[in-house]
Order: sequence, then C-alpha cells, then structure tokens
Amino acid sequence: MITNVSEKIVNSLINNGTVPQDDKDLYEFGIRQGIMFLLNILTTVVIGLAVGMFWQSVVFLTVYYPIRSYAGGYHTNSPLSCYLLSIPLTLFVLFSMKLLPWNRYSVLIVLALAFTIVFSLAPVEDSNKRLDQLEKKVYKRKARIILLLLTSFAIAFLFLGAEQLSLCFVMAAMLASIMLILGVLKNKRIVNEKA
Repeated sequence: MITNVSEKIVNSLINNGTVPQDDKDLYEFGIRQGIMFLLNILTTVVIGLAVGMFWQSVVFLTVYYPIRSYAGGYHTNSPLSCYLLSIPLTLFVLFSMKLLPWNRYSVLIVLALAFTIVFSLAPVEDSNKRLDQLEKKVYKRKARIILLLLTSFAIAFLFLGAEQLSLCFVMAAMLASIMLILGVLKNKRIVNEKA
C-alpha cells in the first residue's frame, strides 16, 4: 500500500515536470521512508495517548530519533517489519517508565550503562547500509555529541525533580544501546554465515 502511494506521488511529480524520470526510484524510496517515519510517529503518539503517556511518548521520540540516526544498530529487513517491531518496543519503553520503581540511583545506573554502550559501539552499520571510513568518523562524532547532550539533560532533569522527563531521555539512550548490541550480534551472525 505504501509503495503504491509513493509511486502515485512520484508519477504525479514526474508528470508535472517536478521530478526527472531518471530519479524516480530515489524519490519513491524517499517518499516511502517519509511515510513510514510519519506512521511510526503517529503510532507512538497513539500508543502514548492510549496508555496515558502522551507527552512522554512525544519527548521520547524527539530524543530517540536523533541518537538512533547516528548511532545505528539493528535494522529489520523491511519497512513493514521495522514498523511492527516499533510497536512492542514503544510499549516496552512506556510501560517501563510507568511501572518500574524508578529512583535516582536506578535512573543513573541505567543511564551510565546505556552511555557506556553507545559511546563504545556507535556507529554500528547495517548490512543494508554500509558506512565508509569518513562516514563512520562523522557518525561517531555526531552520535557522541548527541549522547553527551542527552545525558546532560537527563541528569539535569533528574536533579531538578522532573523524573518522568529525565526518564524519557534515559529510555532513549537505553533503547539505542539495546539496538546497538542487537546490531553487533546481527552483523556477527551474517559474517559467520558467509564464512
């Protein structure tokens, strides 16, 4: 369905002379990715509303997407499976924030663990998106800058008494670290299968 929508949009742009025919595949891919991105945002917000955590879901997404974009990690093999995986992950994050007995120490321990993993591993490339040496260097630098900002805000909010806000930042770092570990494991499995 998303493929059909992106094809129709691009065909319309080609017919209007906005997009050259030679770039059709590139634009279809970009529009498909954009639709999936918007669908992920909408789904996360709807889940947030359903569990009474609207603003937490918005803050989590706002923090998670930048670190995930540069840190990399596990990716599924199709946009649909990515979308389907994002639903239980979102539920896991929001229910962890809501139901676990968080305190200052547990927040700082999880943040320190996530920080160490992301700082050490990022970027983790995917078999579908290889990075050259320059890209690895740039992504590592950007991931670390985002991680430092994320960590600073998480600690500041925690000590200002805004624990739920701090948790949004901590859970973004934690999920990014989990995705990095899964990405490393996936890459090792692929290498072992080729050997």
